Amino acid sequence: MTENHSENPEIHSPVTPATVSEKSNVSTTLLLSIVVALLLGFLVAMTLNKNKDSARTDMYSLQAELASRTATVNAERARQGLPPIEGVGTDSPEQIASRLTKDAATLANYSDRFRTLLSEKDTIIADKNSTLLTSEEARKALSSQLAKIQTQLDKSLADSTSAEALRLQLNEARNGLAPLQEKLAAYSSRPTAEELALAKARIAELEAQLAALKSAPSPEAPPKLFAENASELYPAAQALFRALGELDDKADLEISAAYNRFATQFSATFLKEVRFSTGSAQLNPADKLGIGDSVTDLPDGAMILVVGYASTTGQADTNRKLSSDRATEVAANIDMAKPGKQVVQAVFLGQTKRFSSRISERNQVCEVWQINPK
Repeated sequence: MTENHSENPEIHSPVTPATVSEKSNVSTTLLLSIVVALLLGFLVAMTLNKNKDSARTDMYSLQAELASRTATVNAERARQGLPPIEGVGTDSPEQIASRLTKDAATLANYSDRFRTLLSEKDTIIADKNSTLLTSEEARKALSSQLAKIQTQLDKSLADSTSAEALRLQLNEARNGLAPLQEKLAAYSSRPTAEELALAKARIAELEAQLAALKSAPSPEAPPKLFAENASELYPAAQALFRALGELDDKADLEISAAYNRFATQFSATFLKEVRFSTGSAQLNPADKLGIGDSVTDLPDGAMILVVGYASTTGQADTNRKLSSDRATEVAANIDMAKPGKQVVQAVFLGQTKRFSSRISERNQVCEVWQINPK
């Protein structure tokens, strides 16, 4: 019994304070290990959640970029007349291939239509060019015919002028031969050698004059009585007209100095100022007599320039017409009263305040200038 109850010291060792302490250390270590494991698990779970949120954010960004690019592509397809792409990212390769095939067919159809339109446009352009060429040829032909007709007309006019001059010369020749014929009739015999020589000399002189008339250039047409602008004026009057047009809005002293300077600058002399009633371009008898008296001593070759003005009252177009009518009326009377072969022209400068800024009636005038030949 004693042997049966004896216990192996390795199996049934007595519980001592050291043994309890060791068990406590093991439990603490195991507990710490579990806590550490839980912390590691929690950190891993947090990391996985963060990665999942990041992946979700990236996925949203990619989806937004895909939607933006899809919208851009659809806008371009709409501009080309293609249907929009739908269900991007969910179509199968077969569906994508089918859609691309349809798009290629649609683009090919558009290309054929575009080529057809280009061909039609080229045809229309060719027709237009042909029409333009035909029109240009017709225009050139008409221009050539017009030039020929103009040449024939000028020649006819020159021939008629020469014929008229020849007729006058022949009449003069007949008048010159009349005394000789009378002498011949009085002698009732053949003329003397002296008379024949004189007749032959007269005939030779007339033939020479006739040849000179035929070779002389046609005289220039006289200048127009009324000039609408400076280019239609007699050359000697153009500079004076432009200088007068630059005096508007100038001070009285400047205008007076300019008028004094015109005598040496343009050989121009101020002759007369003719006043008109408001809205009128008619001359009274006293004005007509005064105009005739002012041109009685004009030298040959002098040029008379009449410049018409109007006040600023009323419309500008009406005043321009009124000033031109006034200048023409005065010029026509001077042309009838001039003593010789002086040139008379009228021109206008329209409305002005040059002669008075306060009394508008003083601007309803015509100036008469004499330009002497240099």
